[in-house]
Amino acid sequence: MRVYPECIPCLIRQGLNAAEKLNLSEEKLFQVAQSGLKYLAQFREFQFSPAHYAYHIQREVKRLTGEEDPFREIKKISNQKALEILNNLNLEEVLKGDPLKSALKLSAIGNILDFAILSEEEAFGKILQLLEKEFTVDDYGSFKKDLENSQRVLILGDNAGEIVFDKILVKVLKELGKEVVFVVKGKPILNDATLEDAKEVSMTKLCKVIDNGNDRVGTDLSVASEEFLREWKKADIVISKGQANFESLSSVRDKTIYFLLTAKCNPVAREVGAKGKGDLVFKRNVNSL
Repeated sequence: MRVYPECIPCLIRQGLNAAEKLNLSEEKLFQVAQSGLKYLAQFREFQFSPAHYAYHIQREVKRLTGEEDPFREIKKISNQKALEILNNLNLEEVLKGDPLKSALKLSAIGNILDFAILSEEEAFGKILQLLEKEFTVDDYGSFKKDLENSQRVLILGDNAGEIVFDKILVKVLKELGKEVVFVVKGKPILNDATLEDAKEVSMTKLCKVIDNGNDRVGTDLSVASEEFLREWKKADIVISKGQANFESLSSVRDKTIYFLLTAKCNPVAREVGAKGKGDLVFKRNVNSL
């Protein structure tokens, strides 16, 4: 995915958002904002995805603040709240009819909920409301056909909290006889799930969990670990969660990838063919296989 003009202020805001989690002085916040502006100002053209530039801004945030994981506490809160919500959901009711599509939808909904802000009751109500929505971009039909001829599924995880709802998708896929490998970040970046989060929500007890060997925003195959690349190669289908993974993998053509996300900004909505922000998206890439 290319960079749009709207991405520039968003990238700066993302850097500030991370720094604000640390209750820093106004002077330090100015340093973070100015650093992001200085970094982006050096480019006459933006040749990479928004996720590429987001990573370098977040790296500057870490350098300036001396904090490797600004979202540490928020991730723990998100995991805890999401687990409580999941325990209160009537999964038999949620998954009735077509368990696979319902599990995909629940996973996509987890991508939009901010568990650090919403109470358990608010998030619970929003989940029930969003479950009534349909995917605006819906390649479920082709997914079912691809899945029939597939054995190994690689899921690229996104955020803490959200990972809890991915567990239901993993369970449904395993019940269909599929081998599932779940991928988290190798080091903290934003509120993305790491191996610590996967253990915290018991994803590691459900399926094989690996990290990708780095802390890039999204998924950068050029710096991925050998273990990740082995699993990537062996996978018949990749399910890519969240916007950053879409941004960084949307141009990949030699692998069957299904992007599962909630569109959170207009540029991504345009890129995936959604109507606007808040739309649920399940989109197959156009590959050359």
